[in-house]
Amino acid sequence: MEIHQHDQLMAVMEKEFRGQAAEIQFTQWDSDGEDEEVTQFRGELIDVRLSDNEFGEKDLQLSFAVDGDQVVDILMEIPADEEDLAAIADGRLSNFGTEAEIVLKR
Repeated sequence: MEIHQHDQLMAVMEKEFRGQAAEIQFTQWDSDGEDEEVTQFRGELIDVRLSDNEFGEKDLQLSFAVDGDQVVDILMEIPADEEDLAAIADGRLSNFGTEAEIVLKR
């Protein structure tokens, strides 16, 4: 299922992933698209927030509990336009940012 609205994205993250253990893969690249950094870990989504940023886009902030008391925070910019924000299928959510992608898989 394609996700095209910010409210829909937030609802899916809250309902399907908050408080659930998941495999996370966060891929970030520079503005040239050449250098790519991939981070993978297993954690539980404990907080998700969406806010406007100074560049006219949206900031998606995700917090994950990892290994008990450790918290990993991920901040990624996503488009303000409500189209092609994410896709979910078979317990896998792919969220497309402007210079990053995060995949959560239960």
